[in-house]
Amino acid sequence: MLEKSDNKSIRLDLYLFYIRIFKSRNLASKFINSNRLRVSDKVTQKPHKLISISDILTFTIHDRIKVLEVIDIPMRRGSYVDSLNYYNDISPVETKEEKEGRDPKLKFVDRVGRPTKLERRQTDKLMGRD
Repeated sequence: MLEKSDNKSIRLDLYLFYIRIFKSRNLASKFINSNRLRVSDKVTQKPHKLISISDILTFTIHDRIKVLEVIDIPMRRGSYVDSLNYYNDISPVETKEEKEGRDPKLKFVDRVGRPTKLERRQTDKLMGRD
């Protein structure tokens, strides 16, 4: 099991890295700077913000809302199983209808570049340029 810290606060980017939400501290910092993370219902853009036990982190990742409650402060990055001891996931449960409603093909672009003749015709028809 990971060692527990004596001081009960840690940088936000370090915490997200230690509990394995992000693969690197740099990715965690960029995510926090993107203004998509709330700490106890307040939006933050500062990776150096100190968080402590019982803070609530709310963010959207991979089109899902994640709500994490800080249970303890880790001293280092450990295994995934160990990281589960440091937060409580209180995210809303996603229903089967919501899972089916998401189209996995919308995330990826099949082709990049100029539109094909068929796509140009479809665009012209949509814009009323028959």
